Amino acid sequence: MKDVSATPYAQRLLELHLPRYGEIPRIDLYMDQLVGFLEETLAPLYQPDEKIITRSMVNNYVKQGVLAAATGKKYTRAHVAYLVVICTLKQTFSLSEIDLLIRRQIATFDTGVAYDYYCDAFEAAVRALFGARPASPQGLASGDAPGDFERDLVLASTAAVAYTLHIKASVALIQEESAAGIGSQDVAGPA
Repeated sequence: MKDVSATPYAQRLLELHLPRYGEIPRIDLYMDQLVGFLEETLAPLYQPDEKIITRSMVNNYVKQGVLAAATGKKYTRAHVAYLVVICTLKQTFSLSEIDLLIRRQIATFDTGVAYDYYCDAFEAAVRALFGARPASPQGLASGDAPGDFERDLVLASTAAVAYTLHIKASVALIQEESAAGIGSQDVAGPA
């Protein structure tokens, strides 16, 4: 079986750069611009047949109270940051869990600080699992200092998503090999 880290999907993930808060457009975006920006930014995370974000999804997040409503049909930098986090975490977590995680972070840290930390942790977790020599993502701090619990939540949630992406990539690789007749010998389960 081929190594997951050698697949084109893994290579796309290794090149992934989530825009930091200061890199998100300063001008407010209309819905179509918002969706386009997020699709372009997050495309490496998703398989070609997966939906990244749609107008309906954004409206649903607003209706469920996870995302603030647009101001005058325009979405701010904070909206974009929330949606990047939502779209990455939805690989693994329910919307209510994502809402709780986001609220906990912004209750403890400024939105820009919390978002940038999330992006750093997410990219590090993905690189750890999809690199040439896969390794476990960064461990938890588990300290008693203010914010340690929230930082641990970010590290654990980003690692969980990275592991989910690794499993999805592995399943896609198995299916691809199966379709090509590679590695189709019977595999016995645990005795």
